[in-house]
Amino acid sequence: MITIRGGKQHERRIAQTTIDWAISNLSLQDHTFSLRLVIQALDDCYGECIHKKPNAFTIRLNTNMTIRDFVSTLIHEMIHVRQYLEDTWTHDGERECGELEMFLTDELWKSGLI
Repeated sequence: MITIRGGKQHERRIAQTTIDWAISNLSLQDHTFSLRLVIQALDDCYGECIHKKPNAFTIRLNTNMTIRDFVSTLIHEMIHVRQYLEDTWTHDGERECGELEMFLTDELWKSGLI
């Protein structure tokens, strides 16, 4: 189950498209999990992924970004979701995100969905 709260209507629409695309392209469709996305002003970061309980996640995204940064940050946090679900989190989890987030953002952008 995916719920999206906060932000503007266009941000929620872009977020839903990005999440759906990420679930498919990160091979998460066979996992059972819940995701709550909260779009709000954040003072200290672009976004964060909080692993609340088994297979339940909250992603918080900052509203004060360009659309491109918004999408790449959401993809970054979805990579963290995959790391948790597949138990592949190593160290701070950022290496894999750094290697993939812009590549995947470019792929989504080229798809024309956003």
